[in-house]
Amino acid sequence: MNTGEHIVESSSGKYSRRVWLLNAASGIPERIGVFLDGEYYVNKMDAPATLISLQESGAIPPMLCVFVSHVNGEARHFDLTCNPEYSDFIATDVVRWLRERNSAIPAQHHFIAGPSLGGLAAAYLALSRPEVFSYCLSHSGSFWWKDEWLVDNLGQMPASKNKFWLSVGDKEIETGVSHPPTGMRQDVTQVAACGRLATGLMAKGHAVHYDLYHGGHEIKPWKDELPMALSWLLGKTSVS
Repeated sequence: MNTGEHIVESSSGKYSRRVWLLNAASGIPERIGVFLDGEYYVNKMDAPATLISLQESGAIPPMLCVFVSHVNGEARHFDLTCNPEYSDFIATDVVRWLRERNSAIPAQHHFIAGPSLGGLAAAYLALSRPEVFSYCLSHSGSFWWKDEWLVDNLGQMPASKNKFWLSVGDKEIETGVSHPPTGMRQDVTQVAACGRLATGLMAKGHAVHYDLYHGGHEIKPWKDELPMALSWLLGKTSVS
């Protein structure tokens, strides 16, 4: 499935990011889908084909989607760790760039997704910018970051009632890890942090599907769950 490549600049002049644009399968797009860590979705998870298939079957509504490049490992560690400036770039500049291509798209109730650190950033954006994003897919989100900063700061986020699909593998139990290239420290297991965020989100009134899959921090389970997660978040599919 081909996607068109573009460069999106931030209004602040700080960010210039490569993106892949995927138009709606047919009809007028009803919402925007933003995928962080875009390389994973485009090159490894076959997400464009999945999105088109789900739209054509009516499982999800027509969407205008963009996959945002993470550039490199160092940029990921700065951009995707609950960074307010980068989050403003996504929620303001990238969304504006998309709506300029189709002015009929509403300004609110959009979708955001990401794996690992991208999953952390996606959840942070849905929580901190609920006027833009209402639906969040986080595959193995790195909620251990900064001793579970996001979990501890849920009470500081704007009031909202969003919809979250959170997944994590039952083998994601590493602790005491230093992640290159910046040496980012992980002292909490991925599975424990994801579970605590899910509990915290439900306590705040958000709709949450928590998927504890069998496996580790890897592409295959993220790719496998993508159709069901998208259908649950954006369509009428009921998942227990």
